[in-house]
Amino acid sequence: MMDNLYILRLDDDQVKYFESLWTIPEGITYNAYVLKTKRGVIVFDTWKREYSDLFISELKKIVDPSEVRYLVVHHMEPDHSGSLKALLEVNPEITVIGHPLVNSMIESFYGVTPKFRPVKDGEELTIGSYRLKFIYTPWLHWPETIMTYLYEHGILFTCDAFGSYSIPPGIYNDELNEDYMKKYRFYTRKYIANIIGYYTGFVIRAIEKLTKLGIDIEVIAPSHGLIWRRSKSIVEHYRLWSSGMNVDGIKKVVVVYSSMYGFVREVIERVIEILNKKGVYYVVYKFLDDSRDEISDILGDLLGASGIIIGTATYDASIFPVIEHVIKLMIKKIPKNKKVLIVTNYGWGGVAGRELKKMLGESGFSVYEVIEFRAGHVSKYEDVIKRTVSEFIEQL
Repeated sequence: MMDNLYILRLDDDQVKYFESLWTIPEGITYNAYVLKTKRGVIVFDTWKREYSDLFISELKKIVDPSEVRYLVVHHMEPDHSGSLKALLEVNPEITVIGHPLVNSMIESFYGVTPKFRPVKDGEELTIGSYRLKFIYTPWLHWPETIMTYLYEHGILFTCDAFGSYSIPPGIYNDELNEDYMKKYRFYTRKYIANIIGYYTGFVIRAIEKLTKLGIDIEVIAPSHGLIWRRSKSIVEHYRLWSSGMNVDGIKKVVVVYSSMYGFVREVIERVIEILNKKGVYYVVYKFLDDSRDEISDILGDLLGASGIIIGTATYDASIFPVIEHVIKLMIKKIPKNKKVLIVTNYGWGGVAGRELKKMLGESGFSVYEVIEFRAGHVSKYEDVIKRTVSEFIEQL
């Protein structure tokens, strides 16, 4: 990676559902880092427990584990701390460094009691010719999360923050072309929405804190995805997405709908025609009887949306269950500075539109309008659909 600093990166293409929840066919990496000094080796984080043996094997290619003096735990989630126990079994003399909450979590998770050194916010450690600064960044995305700044290389080790899904074909962002980076930006946005979304306010606070510290960050080294040698772009993207803004500065509409028997789809097709005529950039996600899109992807696109159009039917005198699930996640994970247009139908009595409006409105989203129609009567609503969708677009 650079003088005396190495990356241990595992490309995990076996995980299908990250956290047993989020669909990630793109895979993910686990990045640990190793710093050699004249007074011992420092390891920053580890890998998932399933890969403990491989972690130790790869570490031995760089250093003798007996030379490891410190293990810095930035975040105790097991995809980063999972090989900790195996490392301590090889070298029980290692001192674990972390937030004060980390010690009891290690004992709870792995049944071991390590030599532990809690660090305070802003505390520094000099080892050999290297100086480290530990920075509290709580709720990114657990309360014990910290970052480490390595002065001599201008590197900020950030663990989950500034990370991304996918297995990039390179180590650094500036090694890859713009076509790939466009895909990578989606994987990053998706990652933020899925993993950190509930805590996006803390992303903003962390960025403000790092800015006030005035440290010269030349490289950002997260525990998932690419290492950033031009750190300003990823920091700004994280800030904008966590604020619910579109990085490209364009008007973007995300359409999410379900249609059991084609009635809602018929209306959504008319909506899409209007979006096309207006030249609006849009993305469509759907749940049909022959296909369905991934909720993890939907959240990724919702993060940068200007407007959202939700289409669903009344089902069991309520909201169609899949759409209700999406809405609940949207409320929990996505910034509320979005306008929402609701399109809903019913067979014998309308309920879904009313319930959706209440759910979204009470959570802070701005519900522009509810277009409600009875199944089979779409033609009667042509003018209403055209006028309402056009006005909705103008309001974005």
